[in-house]
Amino acid sequence: MPGVTKTDDDAKFGRSNITARVQTIYHSKKFHTSTADLPSDTQIGIILDRTNFYAEQGGQENDTGKLIIDGVAELEVSNVQVYGGYVLHTGFMKYGNFSAGDEVICEYDELRRWPIRNNHTGTHILNFALREVLGDGIEQRGSLVAAEKLRFDFSHKAAVSDAELEKLEDISTRYIRQNCAVYAKDVPLATARQIQGIRAVFGETYPDPVRVVSVGVEIEELLRDIGNESWRGVSVEFCGGTHVAKTEDIKDLVILEESGIAKGIRRIIAVTGEDAHEVQRAADLFGERLSGLEKMAHGAEKEVEVKGVQQDLNQLSISAITKSRFRDRLAKVVKSQVEEQKALQKAEMKKATDAVAGFFEGREGEEAKKVYVGRLPGVGANAKALGEALNWVKGKSKDKVVYLFAADGEEGKEGGKVVHGCYVPEEASKQGASAAEWANAVSSVVGGKAGGKGPTSIGNGTEAGKVDEAVEAAMKYLEKFKL
Repeated sequence: MPGVTKTDDDAKFGRSNITARVQTIYHSKKFHTSTADLPSDTQIGIILDRTNFYAEQGGQENDTGKLIIDGVAELEVSNVQVYGGYVLHTGFMKYGNFSAGDEVICEYDELRRWPIRNNHTGTHILNFALREVLGDGIEQRGSLVAAEKLRFDFSHKAAVSDAELEKLEDISTRYIRQNCAVYAKDVPLATARQIQGIRAVFGETYPDPVRVVSVGVEIEELLRDIGNESWRGVSVEFCGGTHVAKTEDIKDLVILEESGIAKGIRRIIAVTGEDAHEVQRAADLFGERLSGLEKMAHGAEKEVEVKGVQQDLNQLSISAITKSRFRDRLAKVVKSQVEEQKALQKAEMKKATDAVAGFFEGREGEEAKKVYVGRLPGVGANAKALGEALNWVKGKSKDKVVYLFAADGEEGKEGGKVVHGCYVPEEASKQGASAAEWANAVSSVVGGKAGGKGPTSIGNGTEAGKVDEAVEAAMKYLEKFKL
């Protein structure tokens, strides 16, 4: 492109608006001298002679913002890419027109770049911490620096344990709290490679000179004693991205997730700054909810809350370490709940068997009873308890006719689970009594279905409030037999 020079983007490391000159306008695979003849509702690209916008590169997302001629024209910049040294600012014209040679104000979105800076310096500190915790074999294999998070891929054969994640956060936090100044300078590539402890992306090709970013030690000091082993205790990297002036801007670094993305490659996702504080607040609120759950009495209400907490915890975006601890606490609650349910079920099984045995045993002659139809006292909708009672009848009182009910709800109230079942001995069967037929008559009252084989049938109903009515239906069924 005659007369169009590569874009000077040194100003991207500053924090001020600058003025620049429009060199050319790109649209529909062609270069133009003005936007006047271009459709107003289509994206266009602007190449300037200089810019303070950061083009997407090195894992860092691009800036957004505006190119402005006060009161004359404005382009809303939504994407910035660099092609062979030419920086293309892409977006839609809000009003007016640009022409080649126009002087514009370059105004990047500082509110977007601020968290990106935090996350980029945070990525360097995390990279340093990884080497401290997991050893020198750690190599960066990719990264993403966005406004809302940072993502760091690295070589490592095993999952990072919770204890190691905690060390990573601790080292990163200590580094941040030192409020170190961040230094950057172009250094001849051959010299930069000799700095003790320097970090670079595996397989990446770097320019010469290369930009070196140091967190806490001035570049000149590093170069005065390039082989000093103490530099291994400093975060020093090749990097062309934007960074904070001092680490206190980062505030905190919280690791949200650690996972494997390929054989021998792990990924960490983390947040910094206000986003880190937000996930910490979310963790505090969830911790209070979990404490409330731990104090709840065992019962149906707690079972419902346990399921809700499990579901919400899976979706919660908080520290991976805190999340793991919450999972451990929740597991204890679930275990306690299961143990309580088992104990309750065992107690109800005994209650059910004792109720039936107490009704039939100890009665002889005229006092002996052959039929028991009724609700088991003190037993909820416990199918195992009801089944245990029926088994007792089959084993100990085979000549008895039994229909048992166990329900959660209260009589007269709608809804509520109910289990019911019957046993029909051979004598009653010979008269035409059928367990399946009997159970279906009851199911027509309490809802649901019943099933079984031979002398036994068991059902589940949905209308616990109609148990008394169901008992009457069961008794009415027996009226046609001489029992």
